[in-house]
Amino acid sequence: MPRPEKPIDHTVPEVGALAAYLRAQRAASGRTYAELAAGALCSQATLKRAASGGVRPPDWEMVCQYVHLCGHGDIDEARFLYERAQDAAVTAARDARRTTVVPKPQFVRDLGDLSGALRDAYRRAGSPSVREMERHAGPGRLPHSTAHAIIRARTVPKYVLSYIAFLEACEITGRALIPWFAAWVKVYGVGRIPPVIIPATAGEELFILWVITTEQDRPVADEARAELASVSVVNGQQRLSSLRSFLKPDVGGMEVAA
Repeated sequence: MPRPEKPIDHTVPEVGALAAYLRAQRAASGRTYAELAAGALCSQATLKRAASGGVRPPDWEMVCQYVHLCGHGDIDEARFLYERAQDAAVTAARDARRTTVVPKPQFVRDLGDLSGALRDAYRRAGSPSVREMERHAGPGRLPHSTAHAIIRARTVPKYVLSYIAFLEACEITGRALIPWFAAWVKVYGVGRIPPVIIPATAGEELFILWVITTEQDRPVADEARAELASVSVVNGQQRLSSLRSFLKPDVGGMEVAA
């Protein structure tokens, strides 16, 4: 009589749920691991590991093979459980890498300080992969090569939209972005702000509103005031109006093109 299997490891519950599903398929088939392995491209030990749970799911090819060998599973259900387990495993790994160091953009004095603050933000976000950051940012906003260069302290984005995309990929959103805006402008100056911005995210829209609010609230040189006043936002009025009260009532002077 074969020995009973070890209990499923539910360290990551979604990975455990996938393992339980696979074990249920094998139990329904009435086949042993030896019988499954006879028709598989892997060993009994590999099949057992696939249905053991833990912190990482098996790869999708293994899940497909396991379900196919058992002959009773629904491949769509298996896919759903696998993708849920994969997402949960990535999140759990990222959470385990998070640091407790809080970045302090409000204390940035120069380019070196800003680079260090960005790397602190990255580590506090759990050091996501650069490919993951690129996907989060969306097409063309944060190439993985740019994210890698920022993480390795080889660059600090001069293009403010890439800078915002990096921050958003590090889970910095809403009001938490405001001191980061001030730090970037302190280092690069208002002259680096593009004359026309087509916002793709709430963070980019917030940046425009912050610029205009700041321009109204403090004295600036005539040249800088002219540059700030010339910034236009290309977007629908509705999304921008919803953000006006986020920073300050009665934010004016914004040029909006539908």
